[in-house]
Parts: sequence; structure tokens; C-alpha cells
Amino acid sequence: MFPMKKRNPLTGLRLGGACVGLVMVLTWVAAGGCTSTTTPPGSSESPSPTGEQLVTLIMETDPYQEWAEFPDRQGTLPSVLPHGPMSRVFINGEVESALTDFTGQLPDGSIIVKENVGTSPQVTEAALTVMWKVAGFDPANNDWFWANVTPDGQIAAEGKVQSCTVCHGGVRDNDFVFVHRF
Repeated sequence: MFPMKKRNPLTGLRLGGACVGLVMVLTWVAAGGCTSTTTPPGSSESPSPTGEQLVTLIMETDPYQEWAEFPDRQGTLPSVLPHGPMSRVFINGEVESALTDFTGQLPDGSIIVKENVGTSPQVTEAALTVMWKVAGFDPANNDWFWANVTPDGQIAAEGKVQSCTVCHGGVRDNDFVFVHRF
């Protein structure tokens, strides 16, 4: 159980209901969230980014909380499964630059972070779902590396997450991005 006054390392928000965080992760799993496959390190098929590298990048090197949001999706807004009832989306500089010059695919290095949060003041912790564009990682799916990070910073899924590519494949013409139309 999280102490009531401890801050979440992902969001800086106060943690209150560990059970709610667990429910969010279990809901994500029930929706197919753990049907992931990660490219084995050293595979000759593609580069081998890792969830650990991604977490370091978005939490320490370039904290996602300081990034912009899509102009048409500001703040915490209603969301859909498996992301939870509410979410907030952050975009790094590569995505932000492409807002005015989209060429069919976002550039290499693009990162989209979705904080998945609850609907009441008691539900403040957030799991993260992340899209990271890594050149050569998964050409069949526009090179997106997918990750789900739990409220305590653990990587629940990473890599070529089948449930992510199948769902987001419905907007392949928008480079797998649902929350903003380029």
C-alpha cells in the first residue's frame, strides 16, 4: 500500500489508492495489454530499444511533464479502454514540430506519453502508456516501440505490443495516433 502523502515518481501527484492503480493495470491486461513481445536484445531483426531506456528518457533525461500537449487535446480529458476513464497526453519536441509539417509519419525520436488517470480526487496515480518512434524497430508498424509503465515505475509491457499495434493499426493512415488528427 502507498502511504497517503507519498508522491508518485511518474507524475508527482499524491498517491492514495494503490487498489485503483492495480485495477487500472488489471483493466489494461484484460483488454489485451500484456500480449506483448519484446525484440530480444541483440536480435539482428531490428534495433533493441528497451522500456528501461524509455523510462530513463521520459523521467530523467527529458521529463515528459515539461512537454507540450496536442493543441486540440489540452489537460485531463475522457479516455477509452485500455487507458482508463481519463487521460492526459504529452508530446515531445519531435511530435510538436511535426504538427505544422506532417509528412505522413512522425519523425524518428517522436514520443507520445499518455497519463492514464481516474475520475475522482481519490484517484491520483497514473499509469503511463507510451509510443516511441525508433528507426528500424518495427517497420511493419511504422517503427513504434510501445510501453506500459505502472504507477510505481515498473514496466508492465514493452516493445512490439500486439494489443497496441492491432488497436492503433486502425489509424495507420495517421501514423497510429488516435488522439490528434494530422
